[in-house]
Amino acid sequence: MAKRSTPAPDPDRISEALVDIAEMLLSDYFFDPDNEQLYKQKLSEGRRNGVGTTVLELQTIELADGACELQIEALKTWTQFRVTMSHPAFTATVDGSWSFEIEELRQTRVSRTGDPEIIETAIDALIEELDDAGIDDEEFADLMAALGDDDDDVPLIGDDPSEPPPATALDRNRVKAIAKRIARTKNADVNLEDRAWLEQTPQALPVVTDALVSAASAAKRDDALVLAYQSMLASQLEFVRYRQDRGWSWADDMLEAFGQRLIALGDQAAIPQDDWFKMCSALTQARVPVSKPLQAALADAGFKPDEDRGPPEQMLETLRGFMDELSKMVSSPFEVIHSLQTAGAMLPTMLRQFMATELALSPHAVLRDAVPIMLLDEDAEVRHGASAALEQTARPDTMSPDALRRAIAVRNWIPAADRPPLDAMVRKARLGGVETGAWPSAIPDLEFYASTIDGSGAQSLLVASRAGKKGFFGGVLVRHGTGVVDTWADPDVSRGKIAKLMREAQMSAPHVRVDKTFVDTLVQHGIGTAVERNAVPPALLLDMAELLGGTEWKDRRLDIRAEADRLFDLLDPHDRSPAGIAEGFASGVTWMAEDDVFTSWYEDGPLVQQALAKLPRTDQAGMAAAVITEILPDKRTEWAERFLMMALWLQASGEARQRGRARDMVLVAHALVEDQPLETVPIMAVIAAQTVRATLLGAW
Repeated sequence: MAKRSTPAPDPDRISEALVDIAEMLLSDYFFDPDNEQLYKQKLSEGRRNGVGTTVLELQTIELADGACELQIEALKTWTQFRVTMSHPAFTATVDGSWSFEIEELRQTRVSRTGDPEIIETAIDALIEELDDAGIDDEEFADLMAALGDDDDDVPLIGDDPSEPPPATALDRNRVKAIAKRIARTKNADVNLEDRAWLEQTPQALPVVTDALVSAASAAKRDDALVLAYQSMLASQLEFVRYRQDRGWSWADDMLEAFGQRLIALGDQAAIPQDDWFKMCSALTQARVPVSKPLQAALADAGFKPDEDRGPPEQMLETLRGFMDELSKMVSSPFEVIHSLQTAGAMLPTMLRQFMATELALSPHAVLRDAVPIMLLDEDAEVRHGASAALEQTARPDTMSPDALRRAIAVRNWIPAADRPPLDAMVRKARLGGVETGAWPSAIPDLEFYASTIDGSGAQSLLVASRAGKKGFFGGVLVRHGTGVVDTWADPDVSRGKIAKLMREAQMSAPHVRVDKTFVDTLVQHGIGTAVERNAVPPALLLDMAELLGGTEWKDRRLDIRAEADRLFDLLDPHDRSPAGIAEGFASGVTWMAEDDVFTSWYEDGPLVQQALAKLPRTDQAGMAAAVITEILPDKRTEWAERFLMMALWLQASGEARQRGRARDMVLVAHALVEDQPLETVPIMAVIAAQTVRATLLGAW
């Protein structure tokens, strides 16, 4: 059998990428206003001397397969430039007219020699090199030294902007380059490096939005490019939402502006409706809180009733038609809920309440079985509506045993105020003869892996089963202090894909294999945290409970003080002595310093900025002391929880080295719950120093 050859990359895409690099180089060069004046001067001199081209810049970038020389030439005609790339394996030239106003290369002509695949690989490497503008430890030290030399004008933290600056031309070019790189790949996913840049550049949200609208409405549409921008939009919304969670008001404003842009796009029908729906779905995917007024406005913008029929009548007819079609497309009630969640931003509370009743009264069993899952809607009014709908249909002919089982299971996943009507429904169903279904068997041969906790307090749980050629891969995301925030599951994954996904997960954060007991503890602590906040876990966590054997999952939030004291009492006598505690503190600081994930353990937000605004940047010791005395005391309980959960994670690890580190985390958690002075706990001093560093490098 002949070996299948790999198709060569699309030549047009390669040419577009070469133009992107040329634009990046020109934008970077002319970012300095002096260079524009220098260009004008050299162009005038060249014309007088009869010179056809003038070299403006020449640089060499070392790539893995050889050095690439990049050259910018000014051609004889005003605004005409040539960018040349010379590599041992290929050469490429891009000519075009540069717009200084919008920083775009127009009327381009591309020529190249060499293997297209080699060129494509080099293009990606060049973009990464050109975008690598981060500041490392040595540069940070030089920056602080330079600031320290300026005794006459010492800037304060408050001199920094309290919000991101507007996106620059370089930002816009980077967004375009990322999108085109994604469009050239099979899976429309943002890679780790680009995700890091997007997270550090929240001001790129309107840029991504504009680019998506432009791509979606283009006369010559590129579906792969539209899909790439949609993926980037979901990521960027999530990154801005992180800042919103931290209390930054500019993030509220940015997300509000995005919502208003969606309303305008819907009202004007500026892009295809499917694209508009996906933009709205990105809000749900990124878990951005959507206010009731915004939900109502998006629903109005997205639903255009016919003039011949009143909106209520058409809405009802459309909704029932949608439900009939949905029943043919899904195989489980969880798929029903997932379909509804994708449109969550456009479904106001009243409409979701109405849908609960319509689903309960549906002739389709799969739709009726979805109603108990709506008991986990984020809105209490919808949860009450779902209870009422279930009470209305609590009969053997309209309520299945599985539906009753699921309603009973989530009873302890919802706030106490929501439970009485549900309890009344369960009593009515049982008295009416509805049987309680049995829990399905868990997936066999499950492997559990849990990550360390990142700076936002997030900890991921990955679950895999590789018993056959096709396996299962899923996950649960817990944010300590918030609860379970997300779940995902794929029951049909190849063993090779599972291995690849696990490697990618390890690249983003350390994961260790853990036992089922830790999984139950982590998930139930997350459920309990949500209930304590008068909230609920994600609806699809119930699906994971059935898949993983979580038959006993309830709202069992750990008592942080009691658990820290219990673990401390289990330590060896020496480890509880002053000498042993000092050893444990020192050990924890040492091994945590070796793991990059712990560099994200710091405080940020407007309160931090305000606390440090009165201090000069050169007084790092004073700033760290201010964090210890003004910021961390109010966060003591949160940090105690984080160190306690780290201790439990380490204890549950299958690696002896990790289990040995649990003592260090127990000692810190115990010190925090026992109100030991923060300045006597070394790792808290590290967190204070990292808070100062993060604030200096970017106040927002």
